[in-house]
Amino acid sequence: MLSGKEKISIRQAVLLFLTVISSPAIRIVPVFAAQAAEEAAWLAPIVAAFVLFLIVLVWNRIYIKYKNDSLMHIYSDIAGKFTGKFLSIIYLLWVTLLVSMYVRYFAVRLVGSIYPDTNQSIFIISILLLVAYVMRYGLVTLARLNEVVLPMFVLTFFIIFIILTPYLQVKFLIPVTYKSILPVINAGMGIAGILSYYTFLFVIGDAINNKESIKRIGTQATIFIMVNQILLIVVTVGSFSYFVIKRSQSPLLIAVKQISLFNTLEKIESVVVAIWVFSDFILICFFSILALKIIKSVFGLSDERPLISIYMISIYFLALYIANAVFELERLSSYIIIPGDFILGFIIPVIMLAIGKIRKKI
Repeated sequence: MLSGKEKISIRQAVLLFLTVISSPAIRIVPVFAAQAAEEAAWLAPIVAAFVLFLIVLVWNRIYIKYKNDSLMHIYSDIAGKFTGKFLSIIYLLWVTLLVSMYVRYFAVRLVGSIYPDTNQSIFIISILLLVAYVMRYGLVTLARLNEVVLPMFVLTFFIIFIILTPYLQVKFLIPVTYKSILPVINAGMGIAGILSYYTFLFVIGDAINNKESIKRIGTQATIFIMVNQILLIVVTVGSFSYFVIKRSQSPLLIAVKQISLFNTLEKIESVVVAIWVFSDFILICFFSILALKIIKSVFGLSDERPLISIYMISIYFLALYIANAVFELERLSSYIIIPGDFILGFIIPVIMLAIGKIRKKI
């Protein structure tokens, strides 16, 4: 059992979740919503928030019984050791795929926005070295770092929204009719794939305190995310129309480049890139920690830290060869990663809850 100094609170865990979803949300949410729901795209986060709330309720119910256990132990106890270990390996492979993809996105973003004609390997090596260094200090250090920096970035986002308000055109956000219902649901379910990362928090469930507050803090986070994503879509689609946004790779950056206030904020896109980079760093660190925790659980290791260097080297090669171009990376994200996230983050926990009730484990 972990000591108190090695644990974080459920509030810190949820703050990590907010940062982890920031980078993929900035990249995917406006584009996916615009493609599926067009002018009604800004309503999609409501559907996604409902799915997230259901996920929160599922884990709140599970942790009434399993107060100090990780996701791997819970699945093994509910479905049996073989099934639990099989699912743990699936989660390990999936998390490793996510880390590789987001490392590659990190490099692509810097090359595309700030450092053109620079070899992507330089940025991949740099972020992996930094991640490996921070990982040696553990989850608690990462959570405390995130706790300090996240509020500043949230404030920056809302300031950017206020500054962009004059550029918004209501005609790009209407009409919304009954015909928009199915497209909005479709868009919302796609966005919910990202929000399903909430489940991945409980890979380190044994390192999280105060889980009796899962429902309260999870509900607060759900409302915050819904408002934040609605504003994100309004800022992007409301500035350029869904037709432009659904074809863009970095919609928020495009919107921010409009800003000109006495020639002092013309380069404010660098602030957005900084937020993006920090979110990527936290995301990569967090998922790498999860991967090593799963390895520790599956193979019964006493300490996973000696594996950090080996894992980072494997991620380096996977990140390089996961896709040949940005187009392939985007297709991987849209057609494989998002559905897979939804299955592992929502469908599997619901099935486990149902099996647990049938077997009277919950």
